[in-house]
Amino acid sequence: MLDTETDRPHAPLSPLLRVDLGPPRTHESLAVFPLLAPDVAGFPYVLLTDALTKETLRITEVGSGSVPDLLASNEGDADVLILDGEQLIGAKQNRITNRTILLGAHTETKIPVSCMEQGRWRFETDRFRSRPKPRHAPSGVRRKAREAEMAFAAAPARAGIGALAAAQGPVWSAVGALGSSLGVHSRTGAMDEVYDRHAETLEDWIARFPCAEGQVGLLALLDGRPLGVDVVGSPEFYARLHERILGGYCMDALSWRGRADAHRGIDGPAADANHGPDLLAAADRFLAEVGSAARGVAPTAGKGTYRLLSGAAIGAELADADRLVHLSAFPGAE
Repeated sequence: MLDTETDRPHAPLSPLLRVDLGPPRTHESLAVFPLLAPDVAGFPYVLLTDALTKETLRITEVGSGSVPDLLASNEGDADVLILDGEQLIGAKQNRITNRTILLGAHTETKIPVSCMEQGRWRFETDRFRSRPKPRHAPSGVRRKAREAEMAFAAAPARAGIGALAAAQGPVWSAVGALGSSLGVHSRTGAMDEVYDRHAETLEDWIARFPCAEGQVGLLALLDGRPLGVDVVGSPEFYARLHERILGGYCMDALSWRGRADAHRGIDGPAADANHGPDLLAAADRFLAEVGSAARGVAPTAGKGTYRLLSGAAIGAELADADRLVHLSAFPGAE
């Protein structure tokens, strides 16, 4: 762990939530700052994985199948929280959710998704499932949906869920690049196979960044540059989501290492990115960019208010009854 100034008050990432920046941990090129808000209350929601396991939520193909859309039927008595980047396995092809959505109790909602398995279009199961240990997509994949929305940044009211269909080509390219950098060549181009092949290494990386008390999110930097930030507006909920969200950023770092090793013609771990004050300055700068990003309300599926972030940071946030549910943001230019 780096010995830096810790737990410093910080300007709000969102008008709806103020966080403190905790001390970072590093491993090779990846640095992770916890974002802390210990006094925030819990949520009355059910997480996607729990709802699928209890079978109070069914996610199926729309009719005979539509790549960018799925049908979510919440038969439970509580709202279900789906984060952007969650993997859904089965049906005609694996997908990821590409917006954060709050499904109302006893509702049926069409949700936007991206395909994560380009080479399969046939039923394996009649409905989707989640992994026993759910996996979150890397930021390099997730940001493609936010980039598709940026075409509507000047008029966010037009950025409905249909706008996300434009992300499919870039998502496939990002998944292909991920597999190539990590030496995985899936017959169907499935991102899940990349995770399977590197599961042991990924578990080791995740263990190096434990969840802190009162943590509601994280800020990840790769080789000293911001990768992204995720915040869930409840420490209780974030603690349950920490490893899967973190895992996506760890996959970004493993992919970066694979590309760097190939370029240098070597194999093996790189040295820690132990940049001390430089890391802290980069974290402060990016958090300020997220907090000051332009925000415009856009239509979305499910409950709550969905806002697009644009400017030096791009992203989205979902609020419910004037409370932040989830915010994800990435640097505006790669």
